[in-house]
Amino acid sequence: MPRADPDRAALEIAHHALQTTMSLDDMLKQRHYELILKCLARRHMQRRGRIDVKKLQANDHD
Repeated sequence: MPRADPDRAALEIAHHALQTTMSLDDMLKQRHYELILKCLARRHMQRRGRIDVKKLQANDHD
């Protein structure tokens, strides 16, 4: 099964997590940096996908 390609927002969050001075576009041009960024971005997308409904209900102040 092919892996999902991360979206731009996930890539930017992964780039920020690496705390590098190299720009995101420059990192995507080099294969080894691209693999690292996409791996971190996929992990972020998996975490972002998990929504805890009970937590959301507990913080509901209406």
